[in-house]
Amino acid sequence: MNIGSTHAIGGKIETETLSAVVVQIEPISAQTLDDVNRNVDQLTDYMDKAACGFPGFDLFVSPECGLQGFHPTKWLEVLIDLDGPQINRLKDKCRELQVWGVFNPMTKSIRGHGGDNTAIIINDQGKIVHRYVKMNPWIPGEATYPGWECPVTPGPKGSRIATIICADGDYPEIWREAAFNGANVIIRVSHYMAPWDQAWEITNRAGAYCNQCYVVASNCVGLDEAYAYFGRSMVVNPDGTIIVEAAMGIPWIIKADIYPKLIDQIRRTCVTSNFMFSFRHRGADLPPVVIPLVKSKPQLR
Repeated sequence: MNIGSTHAIGGKIETETLSAVVVQIEPISAQTLDDVNRNVDQLTDYMDKAACGFPGFDLFVSPECGLQGFHPTKWLEVLIDLDGPQINRLKDKCRELQVWGVFNPMTKSIRGHGGDNTAIIINDQGKIVHRYVKMNPWIPGEATYPGWECPVTPGPKGSRIATIICADGDYPEIWREAAFNGANVIIRVSHYMAPWDQAWEITNRAGAYCNQCYVVASNCVGLDEAYAYFGRSMVVNPDGTIIVEAAMGIPWIIKADIYPKLIDQIRRTCVTSNFMFSFRHRGADLPPVVIPLVKSKPQLR
């Protein structure tokens, strides 16, 4: 006998509210480090705006290429280090405002010549606690080294955060890897160009629904030497519903309150459409199985 709704989450849960601010900006397509510094000025200015408009928020999310843009021929000349002055300014601002921040520097590769497209999370004490290198560069336009794993990092208010970058989100398997590794919030930072705004929406909503998680997606706007960027930054709930969405084509700030521990409860007790439970149990009736994922890091010489 079925008592109650098969669609109910069930059980008692206490969860904190994670207040996330998402910005979409128009970065300078940097050719010099002075241009990079101007982009950092813009980011810290938006952080101050967010603190003024949404006092007490927890998490600041900025888009891919927010520090450097992506000049088609000069990008290798403006690579930075994670312990350099630009990142130190962002650390200082996170510490000053007591917020967590997600940023996307193009960094000097740990594998030698070339660059890594890197997402970092800085905590409210000004420390880098998460580093991810984009696993699916947009080939052939983005000649960066691919990453090797999708790490998950404990964040504020019960969140466990994974980051993916732009074209990563076009590959369903990376969403699943992030969720399988325990993420209840997946942050997608992007420099996603027109005319693919419908693909942007489809992949964000599918990533949230099929993996039962919140998706926080930040995208750029504006024009560079080659492309137009449409914006439409958004926050999506685990039903695949857009909670809040930024305007198309102009700089914007959005804020959403989300509940990371609710995701954990959904995965534990939801009866219907419990995709992550079924994935781990192979049909929902077998014991949990170990599904190996490649985690080996590249050998550095």
